[in-house]
Amino acid sequence: MATSPQPLPTTATSHPNDPIPSEPQDNAHPTLHPQPSSSPRSSGESLPWSESGHSSDSEAPLTPSTEPNVDEIVDKLQDLPAAAIDFSEAKGKEKERPRRASTTLISDNPSDIRRILGDGETATKLISQCCGGGCCLLKTLAPDTSSPDFQPVVIPDNIAFRSLELKLGPLGLDTELTNITPLPKVTMSFEPVPSAEPKHVSLVHKVPPKYVQPHPPYEVFSAPLFHARELTKPGAEKRTIHFDIDVTDYPDEGGVDFKVGGAIGICPPNSPEVVDELFDILCIPKFVRDKPVILKTQTGRWPTIWGEDKPRELVTTRRELLTWCADIQSHPPTKHLLRLMAEHADAPNERKILFYLSAAEGQAAFCDLRTTSHLTIAQLLNAFPSSKPPLPALLSVLNQLMPRFYSLSNDPHISSARPGLPGNRRLIEMAVTIHETPDWHNKGGSRTGVGSGYMERIAQQFISAENEGIDPRAILDIRVPMFRGLMANPLSRQFGGDGPMVLIGAGVGMAPFRGFILNRLKNANCANKIWLIQGVRDSMLDELYSGELGDHEREIKKVVQSRKNKPGLSETKYVQDEVRVQADIIWFVINALDGRIFVCGSSKGMGEGVESALMDVAMQKGGLAEEQARDFWAKKKEDGQYIAETW
Repeated sequence: MATSPQPLPTTATSHPNDPIPSEPQDNAHPTLHPQPSSSPRSSGESLPWSESGHSSDSEAPLTPSTEPNVDEIVDKLQDLPAAAIDFSEAKGKEKERPRRASTTLISDNPSDIRRILGDGETATKLISQCCGGGCCLLKTLAPDTSSPDFQPVVIPDNIAFRSLELKLGPLGLDTELTNITPLPKVTMSFEPVPSAEPKHVSLVHKVPPKYVQPHPPYEVFSAPLFHARELTKPGAEKRTIHFDIDVTDYPDEGGVDFKVGGAIGICPPNSPEVVDELFDILCIPKFVRDKPVILKTQTGRWPTIWGEDKPRELVTTRRELLTWCADIQSHPPTKHLLRLMAEHADAPNERKILFYLSAAEGQAAFCDLRTTSHLTIAQLLNAFPSSKPPLPALLSVLNQLMPRFYSLSNDPHISSARPGLPGNRRLIEMAVTIHETPDWHNKGGSRTGVGSGYMERIAQQFISAENEGIDPRAILDIRVPMFRGLMANPLSRQFGGDGPMVLIGAGVGMAPFRGFILNRLKNANCANKIWLIQGVRDSMLDELYSGELGDHEREIKKVVQSRKNKPGLSETKYVQDEVRVQADIIWFVINALDGRIFVCGSSKGMGEGVESALMDVAMQKGGLAEEQARDFWAKKKEDGQYIAETW
């Protein structure tokens, strides 16, 4: 059934009954003239395009939701014959509607499964929505707790285990477990370095090892940090930091260059504190941690990033591998990891729980563990302190520590013209929002993500040195391990031309638009029209790059603020609401010759909301039905006129 679009407001810039895609006269822009390439420092002034203000719910990259629609699944299960489903409880309760949990048994009858999923789906696709593999709809009989031989498993009494919030149910030391995940293969080993080998020099806290290669034969480039400054003010819900990175000496890569709206890859290390904590938990002596060893791998790309899939033999240290190559805090636990921990757990209760989580009977608890906030490896090992897997076995089941990508916030072709820039230096600029999650160590505290946490640490070093009157560039020599993003970035690929454009962004999604605007202002002519809708939570605290968009910033920018900071304000507004207010501009631009609409920010809340608002604009301004409006925007996306980069 078709849904009715939200009515477009009748304002100075939106006329719902006027479908003609002409430039709105009541909101005319001045002719844009070339501006100096320098960007004035932020004045902290909120520069409204109209009166209302709002922002997206979140701008930091989030883990995609993997929790299935249980209500929908249960409704489908209700339609099956009774023989196909067991809705009974553990102790023989009469049939009833199942609980809204992962405790229902689907029969292995193919026709029954097809009735649930439809001909175009598979059971594997359904269950992968929850935990990435394994059946989350499994129901098994609980052990007989009334038996005199029942020995309940004692729950580990430590903060880390309690932070997992596991719901184990009745579990005994003799509970039979089935379909236990096989013990994963150890794919690497350490061997002593022969005395004849040249001495290994490790710069583990400065630069990554040479075998960490993003796109061979090129190495990670250690770019000097030229400057760092905070864009947000104290009290902002999410902190964002601006970085100027010196790429003057970046090696030539076949004529490929940095682009406006493009991205760079940062190879962040794990923090020394997190690495040492893991060494301590595994009882690895301090004199061994930095001792050179020969690493031999059997297959795969590890410890490179995107190297060839082949066996390797190279000299390194355990600290280098844990610092630069193993992701120890960004991924949910896998059954291979839990099975490995079970194999090396000495305490019977911890061993049983880990085997339970690796078995069919513990699938629901495992799914809950997978779909909560990401857990660190140290957190899991602290929760089961008797488990001490050997480091080669642990590294064999951990994920590769991957680069983090950040959009450029400047035009890299004009950065060298900045006043005060010494010599013929070339800078690229970017903004990083610090991603924080609750910290199990400290109730009420938080920990930062791998990439944003690393960037925050080096920014704090730089800013602290400046505040003490020290020249950080001369004394500290802080370097950023980075490489030019060679992947096709839709923002960079589609930017260009002389047609009008609307830029819609929230939070750090504003960063690439700064480069777009500065580029357009430099090369402007009478045909260049540009509008920016920027979403923030509080314009006084977290409006990024305020005052840095040239002399016409007031005319081209509309700040949309979501925080209710006025007494009596009952309605919260968001970026998508402003899209509807500016319906005439949206409709004019998308139908203009070479017109483009760019959207950048979090897909959760902002991205979905903007897409819905654009549908409403097309339905009312163009008189289109819902399906026609969907096809309209799909065609615009195909033609490179509607470009959305969300995460």
